[in-house]
Amino acid sequence: MPKVIILVSLLAFGSVPVARPATWYVDSSLPESGDGTSWQTAFTRIQEGVEAASDGDTVVAAEGAYFGVHFKGKNISLLSTNPHDPRVVAATIMDGYAVRFSGVEDQTCVLSGFTIRGATGRGVGGGVYGAGTRATISHNVITGNFALFSGGGVAECHGLIENNVITGNSAGNPLRHGLGGGLYRCNAVIRNNVIAGNRALSASEYVPGGPQWVEGEGGGLYDCQGTIVNNTIFGNLGLPGGLYGCHGDIRNNIIWGNLMPWGTPGWQLADSMDPAYSCVEGWTGGGWGNIAEDPLFVDAENGNFRLTPCSPCIDKGDSWAVYLPDTDIAGIPRIMGFYFLAPDMGAYEVVLAKLERGPGGGRVELTWAWWPGATWTVLYSDDLLTWRVADDNAPFRPLDTISWIDDGSKTGTPPWLVPRRFYRVLQNP
Repeated sequence: MPKVIILVSLLAFGSVPVARPATWYVDSSLPESGDGTSWQTAFTRIQEGVEAASDGDTVVAAEGAYFGVHFKGKNISLLSTNPHDPRVVAATIMDGYAVRFSGVEDQTCVLSGFTIRGATGRGVGGGVYGAGTRATISHNVITGNFALFSGGGVAECHGLIENNVITGNSAGNPLRHGLGGGLYRCNAVIRNNVIAGNRALSASEYVPGGPQWVEGEGGGLYDCQGTIVNNTIFGNLGLPGGLYGCHGDIRNNIIWGNLMPWGTPGWQLADSMDPAYSCVEGWTGGGWGNIAEDPLFVDAENGNFRLTPCSPCIDKGDSWAVYLPDTDIAGIPRIMGFYFLAPDMGAYEVVLAKLERGPGGGRVELTWAWWPGATWTVLYSDDLLTWRVADDNAPFRPLDTISWIDDGSKTGTPPWLVPRRFYRVLQNP
């Protein structure tokens, strides 16, 4: 049989140009909309930026008030000017109209750095409706939104939901009970969020005097089947107030102060996976590593869910948790390990400091939590009357903490040669 030889020739017709990701700018304060290619010629509506963008592009919105947006299946990043700055997030507002996804977006699609408020969903999804999207939703404040049926805050988002404040949202109407005041059917990794003060509403049968409002199911979360880790879930109202029908891993959370109808204490979660390494009010069920002690928030009534230094939740989380976040909701490194190497429960990590004598007592080492972007001044005093600057920029940062050593080189006198020495660490403006 004769051999058949196939020759394949690769011909170069020149390189094909590849489009680089573009950045589109939006600023509602401008008198008229431009082409979006610079701050000077920015669009005035976010939707214009989305329409102009292609996959991989970024749309950045200046501080101001905007309508909501529809991503239309585009894998783009929609950001405020600084999603990590709460002041910027509070001033970059989508007001009165929800954020919508098509459902085909993947994890490269990002929504980050906005206050999303005052939107009403006709059925499912008040503030953010995902339709099954796998987009990343991070560093937003989602508040005061309403859905007629389900998911007052966030609904059907299956990507990563982290570092958000989801508060004051509600779902339900007099004719149909609500499901998931805060989050509804989000089969996502849900971590480092504050989920507080949301309500799942319903109307009972008609009785003399009018419909009597009772609570729907899952004031905080309903039917969320993904991993729920390191969240603070507080003060939501429903049956139960906290979580309902969540069968994924529930770990390292604080689930506290959630209420049943008419404001009465009750179940914190129902028909859900047993929690692990979590602080759950009144918990006597299964799971492991759980506690039922008051988490001792700084000021829960005014929305400050940081932990006081005497909180029983400090270092009580599971350091081997799947999808354990690297930082807390404020950007503080997760495992500080001042008692032992474990994260704190809830959305916030406590910022602690310690002081240790060095080998042989010949030096003193100060260690404190690193705050992203901050610089520090270390002062010392030998009499508590006169304070002197030892260092205005602590240079050494191992394992996401700041360590500063006094061996006399910066204070003039080694600590072992003075009767006593005091230190102050100040964050620079």
